[in-house]
Amino acid sequence: MIEKNILTIAILEGIERSDRCPLCYLWIKSEKRLMEYLLKNEVTMSPEFRERVLAARGFCNRHMHLLLKTADGGGTEDGLGYALYIQGVVESIIKALASLNPDNLSALGKSSGGSAIARRRRQRQALVLLSSRLERAIVGEKPCPACESLWSSEKGYLETLVRMLDDKDFREDFKASRGLCLPHFISAIRIASQSKLKSPLDVVYTLMEVEIKHLQLVNNYLSEFIRKHSWDFRNEPPGLEVEANRMALNMLVGVEGLYSRSLKISLPWESEDRRR
Repeated sequence: MIEKNILTIAILEGIERSDRCPLCYLWIKSEKRLMEYLLKNEVTMSPEFRERVLAARGFCNRHMHLLLKTADGGGTEDGLGYALYIQGVVESIIKALASLNPDNLSALGKSSGGSAIARRRRQRQALVLLSSRLERAIVGEKPCPACESLWSSEKGYLETLVRMLDDKDFREDFKASRGLCLPHFISAIRIASQSKLKSPLDVVYTLMEVEIKHLQLVNNYLSEFIRKHSWDFRNEPPGLEVEANRMALNMLVGVEGLYSRSLKISLPWESEDRRR
């Protein structure tokens, strides 16, 4: 019997209401709430959070755009919070760039002595040094604070889903669900392999069974979509295959903005040196 709490109820809601991966459904809900929260006065005026924003030189591309869109949507002090964040970032970049002294680098590159080849080498070294310092000044040393918050929520949902799958009855219910997108599938497999479960193999096999079933379903819809675009079948009435491309997109990469599904890198919360 699964213990009901905020996380399990949310996952059950995602499975019941979403027409896609339930964890992607929860990611979208969390992201929307977060954008609204980050624009509240108590957050934008928080020195601690503003320091996090400055250390990251703002937010990632997606969340810079989403925050502005949320601010422009009203109910968030008419964009004041956004302006406060961005002004701090712009001022920190100006200060960082002004602290670099191109004259010193230029002098290094133009210093006399040695052959022409040696002087060109010093010039290249000076440019590489300047480029590196400029990048550090602009990119920042910490990940996007919004991404960090979402990764934290994401980890909680994934761990909860895996624990729920350790229950035999829920595994049977999950088999009737729409499954997970591949990024969340890989994440769930990783967590299952590292968690202390009663039936870890059953959890992994269930995840794989559901995933294969839905990949095959998507492939069938894609085949039907392609078939109906041929001249011989062009007059057949459209069916569910009209959604094949969207289904495949959601299955392969998950919701827009979700972390990378590459098996060659750590998940966001597993890496100590995260970059945007």
